[in-house]
Amino acid sequence: MDLHDLLHGLADAVAPLLALLALLNPLIRPPLGDRRAVVRYFIAAALGVAFIYLVAGIDSAFGLWPRAGLDYSTHTAFTTTLLVSLWASRPGWVWGLGTVLVGYGALMVGLGFHSVADVCTAAIVAAAVTLPLHGARSFRSPQ
Repeated sequence: MDLHDLLHGLADAVAPLLALLALLNPLIRPPLGDRRAVVRYFIAAALGVAFIYLVAGIDSAFGLWPRAGLDYSTHTAFTTTLLVSLWASRPGWVWGLGTVLVGYGALMVGLGFHSVADVCTAAIVAAAVTLPLHGARSFRSPQ
């Protein structure tokens, strides 16, 4: 196994690991609020994921990214959506989550899967839709 294969495996592992973390997030200490708030978190995260796949379908049908010489990175959008959902509920994780996003983008570009513009546009679209879904409040306990 060479370095490229190792990095490819790492890139393939990011999305499932983030999905698992997003699902387990409400169980992580400290307790994060009431049941309704947890349900709102899951709904917002699920809607964010649904939206990025809707964008992928629209892009496939109408070629929005290719018209600009780009390729919509569904993997980056999925990763961004989950990272934004986690950040909305765990603002203290901002640096770690940001590092994951930048590192994942660098992997996508470094492995030749996408350009910097592909990664950035997908991340911007995913963040722009996911953050408002979580609203001003998250499922953190009231301070």
